[in-house]
Amino acid sequence: MADEELVEVFRTRDELAAQAAIDEVLQPMGIDAYVHNRVSHALPAPASMSGAYFIAVPSARVEEAAAALHEAVTDGAIDGEVTIGVA
Repeated sequence: MADEELVEVFRTRDELAAQAAIDEVLQPMGIDAYVHNRVSHALPAPASMSGAYFIAVPSARVEEAAAALHEAVTDGAIDGEVTIGVA
């Protein structure tokens, strides 16, 4: 895993929604996921979309993770936005 590229697939302004995306959607599917906290940046960083929590997954699981997260958002289970296109 140390050498595998991570890709951000989900964004939310709510820390609890970010954790729910991992605990309730991705983890049960066996998808490793990591939170990138951009809420506390001291300087504005529009290019990196500051002010939110981002979920990153291994590049090999991007499509699967994005589809599951899209379904969870559509069903109202979690609040946020899938940042990768879903096929």
